[in-house]
Amino acid sequence: MSRVREAYQLLGISGTAFLIALAFYFAFYFAGNGPLTLLAVLVLIPLGAILVFRALRFIKNHSLWSVRNRLLCVYGLMGALPILLLFVLFGLGAWALMNELAIYLASSALDRNIDSVKKAVETVRNIPAEYRRNAMPEVTRAFNQTFPGFRFYIKDETGDHRYPADAPPLNVPSGWGDVGGLLVLDRHFYGWAHYVNGKTEITALAPFSNEMIENLVPHLGVIALFEEREGRQPNWPPASAGSLNVRTTRMGKNPDFQFAFNNDSQPASGGRRESRLPPPMSRFDIPVFWPSTFPHYHLDTPGRTYSGALWVYSRPSAVLRTFFSQAEILRGVLYDLVIGVAILFLIVELVAVGIGIALSRRITRAVNQLYEGTRRVIRGDFQHRIQVQSHDQLGELTDSFNQMTGTLERLVTVEKEKERLQTEIEIAREVQSQLYPKEAPPFHGLKLTVRCDPARMVSGDYYDYQEVTRNKLAFAIGDVAGKGISAALLMATLQAALRAQIAQYQPVRENECTDVPELDAARLVAQLNKQIYAHTSPEKYATFFFGLFDERNRALTYTNAGHLSPLLFRNGDVLPLDSNGTVVGAFPWSQYDESCLVMRPGDLLVCYTDGITEPENAYGEMFGEERLIDLIHKHHHEEDHHIIDIVLDAVRSWTGTPELHDDMTLLLAREVQAA
Repeated sequence: MSRVREAYQLLGISGTAFLIALAFYFAFYFAGNGPLTLLAVLVLIPLGAILVFRALRFIKNHSLWSVRNRLLCVYGLMGALPILLLFVLFGLGAWALMNELAIYLASSALDRNIDSVKKAVETVRNIPAEYRRNAMPEVTRAFNQTFPGFRFYIKDETGDHRYPADAPPLNVPSGWGDVGGLLVLDRHFYGWAHYVNGKTEITALAPFSNEMIENLVPHLGVIALFEEREGRQPNWPPASAGSLNVRTTRMGKNPDFQFAFNNDSQPASGGRRESRLPPPMSRFDIPVFWPSTFPHYHLDTPGRTYSGALWVYSRPSAVLRTFFSQAEILRGVLYDLVIGVAILFLIVELVAVGIGIALSRRITRAVNQLYEGTRRVIRGDFQHRIQVQSHDQLGELTDSFNQMTGTLERLVTVEKEKERLQTEIEIAREVQSQLYPKEAPPFHGLKLTVRCDPARMVSGDYYDYQEVTRNKLAFAIGDVAGKGISAALLMATLQAALRAQIAQYQPVRENECTDVPELDAARLVAQLNKQIYAHTSPEKYATFFFGLFDERNRALTYTNAGHLSPLLFRNGDVLPLDSNGTVVGAFPWSQYDESCLVMRPGDLLVCYTDGITEPENAYGEMFGEERLIDLIHKHHHEEDHHIIDIVLDAVRSWTGTPELHDDMTLLLAREVQAA
């Protein structure tokens, strides 16, 4: 019972069902019950496919898991299978080459005959019109020697002419231009050429008879030309070359275009000459018979081509004999080619033997590599890797070793890198925090309140304010392209450049004799743009807004360099400020203008970066400027710090995630009367 149970477990349900179906098949077969036998076969096919799949998987998982069995399998694949495939490939390639050579010989001969018809038209075209009538009989007679039944049709200023005079009339539709090729007319093939020049039309027709087609290439074999009609192809050649006795084959609907061939030299029925297939030179001299397409025209459809079939039924020996009959040197080339293939085959075999030896050495070397690798890990060398060269048992073991050492190395490296980056970022955050203004801005009738929340530990947003003179206050806000440390570095460069520019307009000592140049916002931003462009990489730039408030006349002069337009809230209305130029740091030749507005009591100027308006919710909808305006309107009269908290909390609630996707900076400038 235990052996039966083991056999059942090995076969499984599909194997047991296959054996039962096989037993029923033999029972029905010997009982002579055809329908049930067929039913049993239909059941056996899918069950057999399942068993084959299971067998292959079993061999792969068990027999080929062993390194020894894999090595034997590799030797078999590298020894026996390449030789078999080489012979198959050589045979198929040689057969296909012979077939293509046979088609080439026949089609080249047919093209030469068509070219002769075209040259006939060129000959007549070169004869002056006044001499054609006298010269045409001789020209027609000359071409009739090559193509019996050759005829010309000429239409010029002297009238319509046919040569010979008893040629049947030909009506060429007006849509034909200069053309030449193969023509099907009245269910016969013709070589034709047509020439049109003004009122002159020259047409030449050369009948291509069955005999001419068969003798395009002497001693090659059977050559036939067919027109494909109604999607049917002629049932030719026969499947077997033995006892050839095919009487007639029609060209589409043409009962007159036929050919016949027989192994005998006697004429076939109907009085037509039989064609002989060349006798084989050896048992490998099998027939070649693959067809090739050959286009042709119909006279009633100008400009349109139809598909035809050119059949050549021959043997490789006849093809080689015909092809090399004109060039004796090619025989030597063919001999050298065979010798070269043999040498190449020997080289391949030697390479295969070398690969087998190398594979054996690789297996033994892999064991030694694993031993050396474990010793290095013990000494703390986690960077050592073993090259995986296969996917077998040794390959999996090697890959597991590499994964283990790689994991250990990554853990150590990541921990060290994390500590280093954390230290560097902390230093960068402390440095950047020192760049922002520490003290509250001086009171000059304009109260500034600002807050910056970076998306990361360091920010690419920029804000600054500074007293220029006793009655003037300068402030700025900007947004550097990018995030993280690179943006923070550009932000520091921007801050240093701005303060250096402002320092030029501050007196050393304030008294009535001090001559201080007037601060020009547009010129300051232009100089700042040139400095940023000169000292940063080309892809780095920043949007920038610079404002200068004069307490004496309550005037705010500003330049907006590509930054989001600040919003002025005045008496319930919202006025966006002008944009005076492009971003700073992108182009050294950028020009900037400045604008001016007079601040009134109660005015609130809101400056912000895109981290306020561009965050998206779960549906991809941005927070937007409209929502910002609504929030400011609702809380316009509240304390400025409270307004900033409300706006930033609303943006975070809109995104639904605690992590910011961009730096958020909000600056409020409120006009107040001095006490």
